[in-house]
Amino acid sequence: MSSATLLNQDDLKRWRHCPRHFWLHRHGHAARMAPHTRLADEALAQHSWPDQALRASFPESVVIDEPHTDDDWDRAISQTQHLLNDGYLIGMHTDGEGEGRAIFGACLASNDGARVRIDVLTTGSHGLRLFRVRYATIGDDADVDTAALWTHVAARCGLRVQSAGLLLIDTDFTYPGHGCYAGLFREADLSPVLGSRTIPNWLVAMRTCERTEQPEVQPDARCAAHGGCDFTAHCGAPEPASKATHHASLDIVGRELAQALRSEGHTDLMTVPEQRMPDARRRRALRAVQSGLPELDADIAQAMNLPYPRHTLRFDTIGFATPIWPGTRPYQVLPFQWTCDTEVAPGQLLRQRFLADKEGDPRRAFAESLLQAVGHEGPVIAYNAGFERNRMRELALLFEDLATDLEVLMTRVVDLFQIARAHYYHPAQCGSWSFKAMCRAIAPDLRADQFEWAGETAAQVAFARSQQERLDDATAQTLRAALIDHGHRQTEALRRLVACFEHTTRP
Repeated sequence: MSSATLLNQDDLKRWRHCPRHFWLHRHGHAARMAPHTRLADEALAQHSWPDQALRASFPESVVIDEPHTDDDWDRAISQTQHLLNDGYLIGMHTDGEGEGRAIFGACLASNDGARVRIDVLTTGSHGLRLFRVRYATIGDDADVDTAALWTHVAARCGLRVQSAGLLLIDTDFTYPGHGCYAGLFREADLSPVLGSRTIPNWLVAMRTCERTEQPEVQPDARCAAHGGCDFTAHCGAPEPASKATHHASLDIVGRELAQALRSEGHTDLMTVPEQRMPDARRRRALRAVQSGLPELDADIAQAMNLPYPRHTLRFDTIGFATPIWPGTRPYQVLPFQWTCDTEVAPGQLLRQRFLADKEGDPRRAFAESLLQAVGHEGPVIAYNAGFERNRMRELALLFEDLATDLEVLMTRVVDLFQIARAHYYHPAQCGSWSFKAMCRAIAPDLRADQFEWAGETAAQVAFARSQQERLDDATAQTLRAALIDHGHRQTEALRRLVACFEHTTRP
């Protein structure tokens, strides 16, 4: 059979999500859907599949290249069958030879019209073991569906399957260094729940769905799940659920109050009387929305009585699924960049920053350079500053000789989030006091809430790529420049926010 007729795990995922989605895709309509990927989060896992960590769990492994064309699939299936017929996986639990062997990307096709590429195919004492690799701490229903399909196809190919499961990240693992990743993954057996997936019936239903007219599907909440579907407009489905995006939306004042206001006949905030708001914060937001102008309380002056020098500070952190620095754990929050604008006096600005290189764990250099940059005087201004304080606290616990200075530094931190929430509202915030919302309201031209580089939209992704061993120098320098620029735009946005708050009338 050709790729146009064979069913795979992506088809199953589409069909389980929505029969119409499946039908439209099978009939040549392009649609956006999360593809079957080896990495749950490529940026945090950082490496290509199979990575060094996965190979550490199966040191004697063979990789079958991912097929793309029908000819590729024929070769991959033939290669898989050759390895199995030659007994590559046999003997591991009888004479001790071949311990740790596995086939990564084993390809199989069943005689009922399905084909699969199995992440890890190895063997146990009573048959083959199949694993779906997830660079995550838990799996989901789609993983069970996938494992059930793999098991079905393997059985139809005459293979004896002992078990099917997931390889998940063990967050208790601490990387010792030197590429020693044995123990990073933990096994989760899915065998007890595979029986709930009636794969033979599903394949028949999928074929029937494909051969009949476009199915009628009533749009519901699933249409908006996981970022929505490209067929939303075609089906008349609801848009993806999100926070209020209109400045006058009732949802800005909270779900319960919004429901009450709707029951009273209001469709937005423009008709709501100020006395209907239960507290000063929401009354301020209502006035700002109805006037179309930002609202700033005069009593903010006391909170903004900040001496010089002033240090505006932002941290960037990352949590690798596969740790790259000795002594760190999967998904541990690790700082890799700080950016600090120091106003020595009005109009006198000193811009400083730190960005980790590829010389190993950057935390000590991060802490030492930060302490030097902010010195011993002046407030350190951050937004939602609990994040920065927590990183300082972690560094203090890690480096005993720096602990006192870091603890003193924590007492100097001023949280603009708390000041903004108590004294300010701009209609463009749309009910949110997040840093992104404030950037859009105060300094939209800076685009400080966004990171853009060669299609990447997160600083963490860019930094992860910058740490890859074989990255060329030109790309590495471009990445670093983008990260540094991102940090400077964020601290400039903070300074604009400070300047706005220092005015006791509407800006």
